Formats: sequence, structure tokens, C-alpha cells
Amino acid sequence: MAKNNLLKDFITMLDERGYVITNETDVTQEVSDDYSFAASIYKNREVLVPFLCKLAVGVMNNEPTICYRIPYTGKLKIVQQYIKGIVLQFLENLKKQELVLDWTLKDDIRFEVVVTEDEKKRRFFRSKWAELVFRYVIMKTVSTFCNTHQISYKVSYNIELKRKDETELFTELDLVIQIQKRFYIFEVKSGPKINIIQWARRENMFMDQDGLVRNIVCTIYDNIPAEIFQPQLLLNLGSIETELLKILENDFPEEISADSAHGADTKQA
Repeated sequence: MAKNNLLKDFITMLDERGYVITNETDVTQEVSDDYSFAASIYKNREVLVPFLCKLAVGVMNNEPTICYRIPYTGKLKIVQQYIKGIVLQFLENLKKQELVLDWTLKDDIRFEVVVTEDEKKRRFFRSKWAELVFRYVIMKTVSTFCNTHQISYKVSYNIELKRKDETELFTELDLVIQIQKRFYIFEVKSGPKINIIQWARRENMFMDQDGLVRNIVCTIYDNIPAEIFQPQLLLNLGSIETELLKILENDFPEEISADSAHGADTKQA
């Protein structure tokens, strides 16, 4: 089904709670190159996520040259060559987008990378890359599910909120998806620490919605235990496709059953 970014029901719900949207980005404005870039990172995430995390630390520490050493895997040298090839190709893409200015490879295992000094572009290394990757995977999973079961959905991202009686920004929602009457609010975390207080505050904004709003935090780390955050949801990059699909299947059993019944009738005809 076609997607629509006009989240009128969501805006109404926020208004009832005393919040207004100050900024909203139409998902259709997303540059297609960003999604192909995100797809490449996701496909090679076992190699590129540690590399990007190393670059992120270097950027936050204002290191003029960021060093990254290809990890010793204890396996055949061909594995290190494989990792080196992925990193080299990725660096070429970063340079095309003027995110990386230059790099050198020393001793065939150690990269020395100089990233852009443009502060707006440096945000890519701090957090934007993770937001793009999760947005790509989430949209891929949601669109496949909804198209399969003929369910319409609406999308918007980077939604800035403030209280009606205040001028300062209250919070920003990375990605909001409406599927029928349900809302899925995704917060992307590229760092190892998660602000539980901020998370709980966001949960409290929608806690009276009869379970129709799901607050989901997405992390690039696989070792953060989801159980300690229940009833809130925590999904990691390694398993988000599987876990998000389970959530959707649990939330829309009638639509799945109706679609299955329709498919059976079609076959019999």
C-alpha cells in the first residue's frame, strides 16, 4: 500500500497532550543515495559498524588523524584481506561524499583517516550513519510487511516537539510510523549508553493510549540486555528485522488471517 507522511492522527494526539510539532521531514525527501549507502553499511555491518564506531570516537575527540587497525581474527590472512577490501571501498564512498578527505594504509593493516572539518558533515560520524541504517532496515521491514498484507502506513522522521507553553525544544523523534491506529516511535542510539530517564519521559507521554503506541529504542550494540528495559522495547541492529517482524505480526493478527484466507480463496478459485 502507498505510504503517506501526513500523520494527522499523531498531530492530534500530541495536541491533546500539550505538544506541537515545530519541524517534520517528509520521508519522500530522503535522497535515494543515502538509502543505498545505508544498505551497504547494513550488509557489511560486522566490518563497518566497528570501523564507524572508531571514527565516531575520533571525531568526538577532535583527533586530526583517526587510526583504525584491522582486527586480528586468528583466521586465515584472506579474512583480513576481505575486511580491508570492504573498508577501502567504504572509504572511497565516504570520500565521494566529502565526509573523508584522505587516508593512508600502513603495513597493510592500519588505516590513518582524515575526516572532514565541516561540522555539519561530521554529524554523520557521531550519529547520522546509525539513523540512516536503522531507518533503512525499519522501512524495509515495515513496507514489506504492509505490502504483503495490504495494510496502509504513514511515515515521518526527525520530528521536533515542544510544549505549547514553552519555546525550547522538548524532544526529537527520529522516526514515527503509523500503521492503522497504531504508532511506532523509534529512537536510534549509536552510543553504548542509553538515557533511561529520557526514555521513560517519552513513554509517559503516550502511556494512556491503550497500548496503541510503541516506543522502540534501536541500538547498534548486541550486548545490551533488552529485559532490563521492559515494558519498553529495545532492538539491536543484528536482529531488528526478525524482532520487528514479530512485533508487527503480534499487533496485526486479524489482518494476517484475513490476508491468508483471501489467498486460500484465490487458490481455490
